[in-house]
Amino acid sequence: MQKVPFLELAGSAETATDALFLIRKLKPDIVFLDIEMPEMTGFELLKLLPASRPAMIMITADPSYALEGYEHELTDYLLKPVSFERFLKAVNKVDNTDFPKSFPVISELPREIVPISKEPQEQILDTEFSGARNDFLLLKENKKLIKVAPAEIHFIEGMRDYLKLYWSDRVAVIHMTMAKIEEALPAAQFLRVNRSYIVNKKVIREIEGNEITTNSGRKIPIGVTYRANVLAALHKNRI
Repeated sequence: MQKVPFLELAGSAETATDALFLIRKLKPDIVFLDIEMPEMTGFELLKLLPASRPAMIMITADPSYALEGYEHELTDYLLKPVSFERFLKAVNKVDNTDFPKSFPVISELPREIVPISKEPQEQILDTEFSGARNDFLLLKENKKLIKVAPAEIHFIEGMRDYLKLYWSDRVAVIHMTMAKIEEALPAAQFLRVNRSYIVNKKVIREIEGNEITTNSGRKIPIGVTYRANVLAALHKNRI
């Protein structure tokens, strides 16, 4: 770990069973855990750890696991290949004033760390403009490029450094912040209704109290600080 002298590599494991043994034996501060391992998945291994587990940073090549990772309250979620810059960002999220002296790396993390890239890490790769309006967004999901018109997006759910986009009959998970996607979407068409949701006005079926119901029946809460803006944006259509 020459690039991070404040960390010490205490051990590594190729299987989930070995990883579980090392975690219990070494009691590390941070664990980098691959999702796809022999014997069991990283998520299955998490269920075997006590509540007072180390800081867990999950690693995978498949962004579709992001939502499940978020539900497990992970410290961070890294997509392969992992840049050194992104690796450091994950480590810095660990809230520990007596910073880690050691941590086990599970599976193949060392071979996945690559030099810092000058390419942007965000997954919206291109937009086509027509006047002041975005005609489409070109999204990168895993190894696929997906072309989607903003009008087709129903709503967007934020999950830390990831977003879950719902449109038509599908869902995509991309690596991007809420602020970045909000900049790319036409402001006249989309509403930020709380810290974690952006909603397309056309899919709002009703508002009751501080809750939006979409045409599909999805319930989305309106944040206290966002309520006035949401109501003002919809007021001109009121009869």
